[in-house]
Amino acid sequence: MKIEIKNLLGQIGLNEVEIKVFLSNLETGSATAAKIADRAGLNRITTYEALKRLSKKALVKIRAKKNTTVRYFEAEDIEIIQNQLENKKEMVEEQIAQIKEMKNDFRSLYSFSSKKPEVVFYEGKEGIKSAILDTLRTEPKEILSFASAEYFSLAFDEKFLSTYWKKRTEQGIQTRGIMPNTEKAVGIFTPERNQKELRRVKFISQDIYNFKNEIDIYGNNVSIISLEKGNEHAIIIRSKSIADGLRAVYETMWNLN
Repeated sequence: MKIEIKNLLGQIGLNEVEIKVFLSNLETGSATAAKIADRAGLNRITTYEALKRLSKKALVKIRAKKNTTVRYFEAEDIEIIQNQLENKKEMVEEQIAQIKEMKNDFRSLYSFSSKKPEVVFYEGKEGIKSAILDTLRTEPKEILSFASAEYFSLAFDEKFLSTYWKKRTEQGIQTRGIMPNTEKAVGIFTPERNQKELRRVKFISQDIYNFKNEIDIYGNNVSIISLEKGNEHAIIIRSKSIADGLRAVYETMWNLN
């Protein structure tokens, strides 16, 4: 439980010292800075400064006994943390809405040359996620994929994949996939799911097509993703001629099957 509380406190912007002091204050109840410092294993000055910051963030109450200068500190109820997280959520949602409105203006600041190709390189799983999401950012009419269900599901959690497929479907982007005919692939990409998610799939014998990576062709872009464990990376080539060439190869394979 303490780990979960630490994570929540970090979400509302508390640093490690403030988290330690706050949790120690929870354990001591209403107490002096010296007592809380002893519980936290910190010196009194560091603890007192942290308590003052926590007070400004409305997470700690300060009380003074009548006719004394001694101050007592008491951690607020968890509902205060809930309220702060809800406020943060509202702020993030507003920022997301602003970004959506600014998207076209933001992109207009860039002067891309349609004649010059561009190559973008990404490393690691988070980098690959950015490469995958590029297929949504560029808003193509259709995505053509050479793929592998096994390697893709091993590399990414179900939540990310489900969210990606949901967003693609909501944008009305069609997709076609050519992939090895495996039990996992057939189990994931059922006819019912494919229809719901605007997807068509052709399975090829894994004996002749043991594909382990992913290639996506969309608009004037080609994304090549390597899912080799420990060396995950992706390359996006922005070139109409290369995209058109690979699209022709894809159509040939699609029509042969």
